[in-house]
Parts: sequence; C-alpha cells; structure tokens
Amino acid sequence: MSQVLGLMFALIGLGFLLRVLRVFPKETAPLLNRFVLYVTFPCLVFRSLQGATLDRRLWSIPPLAYVAISALFLLAFLIGSKYFRLPPRRAVSFAMGAAFGNTAFLGYPFILALLGEEGLPAAIFYDQLGNFLSVYTLGVTFCVFGKTGKFSGKNVTEFLKLPPFNAFLLALLLNGLPLPPFLLGIINRLADATVPLTMVAIGLALSPTSLSKDAPLLGASALLKLLLLPLVALGLVKLFPLPPLYAKVFVLQSATPTLVSSYVFASVYELDTELSSSIICATTLIALGSLPLWNLLL
Repeated sequence: MSQVLGLMFALIGLGFLLRVLRVFPKETAPLLNRFVLYVTFPCLVFRSLQGATLDRRLWSIPPLAYVAISALFLLAFLIGSKYFRLPPRRAVSFAMGAAFGNTAFLGYPFILALLGEEGLPAAIFYDQLGNFLSVYTLGVTFCVFGKTGKFSGKNVTEFLKLPPFNAFLLALLLNGLPLPPFLLGIINRLADATVPLTMVAIGLALSPTSLSKDAPLLGASALLKLLLLPLVALGLVKLFPLPPLYAKVFVLQSATPTLVSSYVFASVYELDTELSSSIICATTLIALGSLPLWNLLL
C-alpha cells in the first residue's frame, strides 16, 4: 500500500512541478481530465468487471455500499451548504471529497496485497456497483446542480451519457466472454494510463493557498471519509451479516481516501477543482496511517 500511495504522491508532485515551471498552459489539466473521463477511465471500468467472477453472494454488497455512500454524500452536502455556507459548486466538491472513495486505484491493490485474489471480486462489486453507481447517479446529478444552480429531471439521466457508465454496462453484458487479445491489449494499455494521467492533472491544478485557506473543509472531509463512513460500514455488516471476507473488504473499501476521479468530475462540471485536489491530497496522506489502522481493528 505504501508503494501505491508513494507513487500517487510522486505523480501529483510532478504535476505540481510542471505547474510551477509553467511547462504547460493552464488549460492542460482540464484537457487531461476529459481524456481520462472519455477514454482511459472507461477502459479501466471495463477491464475491472468484464473478467470478474460473479458469485451470487457478492450481490449483497452493492445495495449496502450504495446506501451508505449516498447517505454520507447528502450529509456532507448539507454540512457544506448549511454549516460552512458554501456555494453549490464548492458544496458539491466538498461532498464528493467526503463520500466517494478511491476504491479502484487504491482499494484494488490494497485488498489484493492484504487478502489475495479471493478478496478482489468483493472489492470490484463495492467499487463498481456501490461507489461508482453512487457517483454516476447522485454525484453527477449534484455536479449538474453545482454547475447550473438548479435541479431538473434531466439531471437524473445525466449519468447515462458518461462513457464509464456505458463501459460498466458493456462489461456486465460481456462478463466472462473471451475477447480478442488485440482488443484486450488496447484496453489494458489505456486503462493503465488512468492513474498517472489523473495524478499529474491533480498536481497541475493543486494550489498551495487552497491547502491553507480550506483547512477546516479538509479536516471535515477527512473525518467524514476516513472515520464516519467506515464506522457506518462496520455497523451495516453487523446488521446485515456478510461472509467474513466480504465484510472485511466492505469496511476497508469504505475507509479508502477520496476518489481521484472526483477531481475529474469537478473539472468537467466546472466546480471547485482546487478544493477537490486539496481534499484528495489531504485524505490520501492521512490514509497512510488510517487504512493500516482499520486493517488492524478488523
């Protein structure tokens, strides 16, 4: 896990250095984010699920994950709007940072290293059918609200336009079917580019002033994401018992730091990218200590 987190921070640092040196124009980060959202991230989603083993007991994970994550998102949005008095674009960025976890980029390798291949299907189901389904539905609906300042019926279907969601549906349709090696090779190469491109883009958008001026927001988002959500997850697996392996994966996935793609959505929907990048950096740094601690407690 430390290697994964170290790699993430190295790439963020590279992006920040490129910003300081003004190697690329200001519009580079948004362009990188669009490439990730429309090209590489769909490939990562497809690769993660298309070859997964669909054990029927795994289907008990997504509803619990979706409810927990969505409830925390709504709570965080209310805290941001009412307590911190944030405008919609900042309140949505805050809520995404507090609720949506890095359940793929960090969750997969952490679960794989800790529990082996047998823990990975549960991690994927939590990620794709719980975490990202909440992102695609509730998250995108509020992203549109943050951009336009109003809700509409169209907001609810906005996620249907996103390539990652279409890749998710296609992966379910083609689950377990053999695919041409040439096609898989292309998908794998593009999927592998998601993490480095996103990390560099975060570094390009990172503002030192945001890290200091938004310290209360960073602290609140870290408490919600790294403490409250895993506590809720722990309560849920007590109320609705899962197999021990699945229960442990469920709590550990809930304890992952902020989803790096929340920055991509903040950029695409013109929300507060500085706040998003700061929350990602803060929660990821804290997770160096909190994730191993949760592992010891389970």
